Amino acid sequence: MFATKWPGLLVGMAMCCGTVAQAAEIEKINLPGIEVPLISLRGPIEQGDGEKFSKLAEGLNRASVILKSPGGLVKEALQIGATIRMSGFSTMVAADQECFSACGLIWVSGVRRYMSDTSLIGFHAAYREENGEYRESGVANAEIGSYLTHLGLRIEAIRYFTTAGPSGFLLLTPDRARMLGIETYKVDGGNVTTPSANPTVDVYADRFVSLSLLQSRCAPFLQPDLAKVKPAHEAAFAEGNKLVGADKWIDLWTPLLDEVKSELNKKGALLLCIETEAHLRGQGQETGVDGPSFSCAAAATPTELSLCRQPELWSKRPRHELHLHVDPEQCGKIRSQAPSRSAAQLAQGSQ
Repeated sequence: MFATKWPGLLVGMAMCCGTVAQAAEIEKINLPGIEVPLISLRGPIEQGDGEKFSKLAEGLNRASVILKSPGGLVKEALQIGATIRMSGFSTMVAADQECFSACGLIWVSGVRRYMSDTSLIGFHAAYREENGEYRESGVANAEIGSYLTHLGLRIEAIRYFTTAGPSGFLLLTPDRARMLGIETYKVDGGNVTTPSANPTVDVYADRFVSLSLLQSRCAPFLQPDLAKVKPAHEAAFAEGNKLVGADKWIDLWTPLLDEVKSELNKKGALLLCIETEAHLRGQGQETGVDGPSFSCAAAATPTELSLCRQPELWSKRPRHELHLHVDPEQCGKIRSQAPSRSAAQLAQGSQ
């Protein structure tokens, strides 16, 4: 967790918005001491709001979008969400504030999604009104599913967004978001817990498989200190299992094994191991790989110093154990083109 000034200001601003209006009010707000521009969206999302938001966002390299809405037209919400994602904007639903239905689709579009334990973010299936009755719209729900897939959400999250009927909601909490693989920044007063400090179950699954690879196939190349890697490996498994339960946890990490096999065939073990170690190190994970085969404290030559600065060069497997793969057919061509030499010539050449 780390402290920051602006979430507290945003909470205060969102709570002063007053009664929900009859149409969405979309406006840019400048607050003293806040460098990032703020865009406030409150009220029902109706026809033309997508275009209105796009025009307001023109020329902004970054912004934080504060949401308070009961929902509205799916098409307009998806247009607003697409603008937010392509512009790299953040989204936020403040504590005790509501963001339902189509508004939730806008919130999840943020490159950074802020919420608190008491933010009311609810989802249900898209619907249309026919003769005074609400009926689910298959076309609209298919569009929502396609949109969420493009955002990178997995099928469990998409189902969660479209499962509840028109008269109900499924509320999203920070813990539920972690279970569904949705990264959030959790706001608690003036403090924010980042996704790296509170990873999703998908991160734990990736971490578990990566650490498994590091201890098995990568061990001959990188020679990691397994006493350092094992606790991280066990922790990743335990945290993922605790978040979603044994059955769902297994369903999450086992498909990643097939991806690893595919990458091994495509890239080869050495390159994949180097990339995996760098990936884990970038997450702040203990990889047990602390340097090349010599002590960097005693490095003196330009080559030694360069090796110490580049972890991707820390493979310790002897070079004579790294095999080159040559096409047998190509070998035959090389032999047929080489000039023949007698046994005596060969013997003389070997001296």
